[in-house]
Amino acid sequence: MVQARQDLEQFFYPDGVAILGRVDRDADGEALLAEYRERYGTDRVYLVNPKGGAVGTVPVYESVVDIPDPVALAIINVGPQFCAGALEECGRKGIAYALIFTAGFSEIGPEGAALERELAAVARVQGIRVFGPNTNTNAFERMPDVPGLRGGKIGLLTQSGHNGRPVVQGSGFGVGFSRWVPTGNEVDLEAADFLEYFAYDNETAVIAGYFEGFKDPAKLRLALEAANANGKPIVALKIGSTAAGSRMASSHTGHLTGGDAVVDGLFAQHGVTRVRDLDELLETSALFAKLPAGTGPNVCLYSISGGSGTLMAEMAETVGVPTPALSEATQTSLHELIPTYLAVANPVDNGGQFLGAPQEQRLRALELIAGDPAVDVIVVGITGALGQMTDNFGADLLEFAPRSAKPVVVTWNSPKTDEQGFADLVASGAPLFRTFRNCFGALRAYADYQQRAQGFRVRAPNTPPAQEQAAADAAFGAPGALGASAARTLLEAFGLPLVREELVTRGDDAAAAGGQIGWPVVMKVASPDFPHKSDAGLVRLDVASSEEASRVYDELVERAHAVDASATVEGVVVQQQVGDGIEMIVGATLDPVLGPAVLVGTGGIFAEVLDDVAVRPLPVDADDAREMIRGLRGHALLAGARGRPPADEEALVQVILGIARLCEAAKTRLVELDLNPVLVGPSGATVVDWLVVPGGAGGIVHP
Repeated sequence: MVQARQDLEQFFYPDGVAILGRVDRDADGEALLAEYRERYGTDRVYLVNPKGGAVGTVPVYESVVDIPDPVALAIINVGPQFCAGALEECGRKGIAYALIFTAGFSEIGPEGAALERELAAVARVQGIRVFGPNTNTNAFERMPDVPGLRGGKIGLLTQSGHNGRPVVQGSGFGVGFSRWVPTGNEVDLEAADFLEYFAYDNETAVIAGYFEGFKDPAKLRLALEAANANGKPIVALKIGSTAAGSRMASSHTGHLTGGDAVVDGLFAQHGVTRVRDLDELLETSALFAKLPAGTGPNVCLYSISGGSGTLMAEMAETVGVPTPALSEATQTSLHELIPTYLAVANPVDNGGQFLGAPQEQRLRALELIAGDPAVDVIVVGITGALGQMTDNFGADLLEFAPRSAKPVVVTWNSPKTDEQGFADLVASGAPLFRTFRNCFGALRAYADYQQRAQGFRVRAPNTPPAQEQAAADAAFGAPGALGASAARTLLEAFGLPLVREELVTRGDDAAAAGGQIGWPVVMKVASPDFPHKSDAGLVRLDVASSEEASRVYDELVERAHAVDASATVEGVVVQQQVGDGIEMIVGATLDPVLGPAVLVGTGGIFAEVLDDVAVRPLPVDADDAREMIRGLRGHALLAGARGRPPADEEALVQVILGIARLCEAAKTRLVELDLNPVLVGPSGATVVDWLVVPGGAGGIVHP
């Protein structure tokens, strides 16, 4: 595999390094240079400090411009107020890369943020690629060697230097790492750059990341696509959330895409496994690195006790890891080794005492399990340190796991690790977990990744045709809120199947409109000041006659003024009352980082209560839309629950794609949009109610 990011290859393997900052004048200069040469992989290392002089026989240059030879990388560790000047000198020297160790920038507040902006400006002018600031030199640290490493290595990427250290220390559990990259404040080079680097790195089998945020969604997509194309699984611990949920109280979509649901959607599109803590990041990444590609999902549980087996089985079932019964032949053979009063169907309980038998017999039990055609993976659960028993178990796995026809995964649940059995488990190279929860969660994640990998693809942009783009430009071309008529025109231009309706301003007109549309009808106040009309009692269903329509018109307008005397009331919408259908919600939101995203969920007035939604950032395709729909808890309703006919899912797919094209056409001019409910019947879908939140206009429109 060719390393596509040759620029970062030059960063990691520089031809000459300048160290700018404090100099220990009492140090052994030659020893200091030897340490730097080892770390940066080059014989040409130069010390720089404004005071000049020397450390022993090693010269200290007053400025990088005084260095007589070309230099590719500068390591800058001076006061934050001096970093921009140091970077400017590096530019005059022709240095291509700078790692800025110094802290005291945007992480401390406005004053530091101003210094960081100055740093970025100098970097752009001087054409220097900057790593940091507020980082360290761990990107050049030699990763610990793991004797007898089994499986591939993990490329670790963190936006917190400290939180990367406990992950790298997983080498003590037999986990190998290719490199650890802590990106700091990312004034220039960012996480996505190194994600792409790892995607092409021959030394990296799995990418693990601790992320606090993302900067460039297009660059991030490119990196994720590269990882997918090169078969590099990504395991991510993503903290923090967007402001989508708190920004807009008027929109269902704004609430339902709160937190970082849009990030979850992006991860789903690219098969990124999301974890929630550092232990899970380490152990899940290690499992991905150690299991052979294509390993199936079926697990056999093997332990010392029935209680442990039961707990393992319950946890496996909870997360959906299949534990099929072993064949009758396998069970019969196992009972030739293990007493018949112990269960061996799956879980397999060896009863503990069996571990005192000769090792040949103990290994035979493992071989029988591995030979069963129903088994893809053997999970060995060791819940407590039991002296000779667990020492023997560890010795068995040390001998068996490296040669087993089926992968062996082990949990050591005891906090007591000063045991020979534990040391043997580490030496066996088997994926090692400290909890059943992490073990079975990782196995489920691995199976999910294998399934998603079959559908990895580069998605085409949701580019609208010219007439749709023109409609969006016309709708959002003027400042202020869209009127009801303009909103309807916009949505219909994108092929959205809106319910038949008419806006009226008198009771007599309401009666006439109802007669034309056909009784019964729905009547609702038309006002941008009431985004959720049902909550305010401003919607009436089953209006069945001219007389009733005229009366309801007056009642609704009176009710609106009573609820909010200052509200703008445009009139009343008389709307076709659509028959039966499954109520869904389709929406759009503008994520502050990842941009436009679409949402689909179980809809109606309880959409936020049900919180059954799927979100994907653009671009999305028809397969994304189908996956979103079929991943909902409410999908059973669409599929035809309790004797109902199946709903027209493909009609709902087309509604989602229409909204995606609208998002692409509008870009930042559309902040949020709700279609709720969208009634999906056996044939077709109808949008009954909608809300549009234009960007920057501060207005909403709701029929």
